[in-house]
Amino acid sequence: MSVNEFRESLLVRVEQAEQAVRRAVEQQDEYAAEVHSADLANLRRLAAEHGVAVPAPREG
Repeated sequence: MSVNEFRESLLVRVEQAEQAVRRAVEQQDEYAAEVHSADLANLRRLAAEHGVAVPAPREG
């Protein structure tokens, strides 16, 4: 996997985790929201460790 592939894959996973958090919150599923939020935090930490800039979460 190239550096660009890693970066793109990580950004896709961040977006997916953000969407999962939003869905869980909309469904008032506190457990799922907590699990997906932890996953998102880990992905953001991984990105920071590898110098991958992650855009701010999209509203909505």
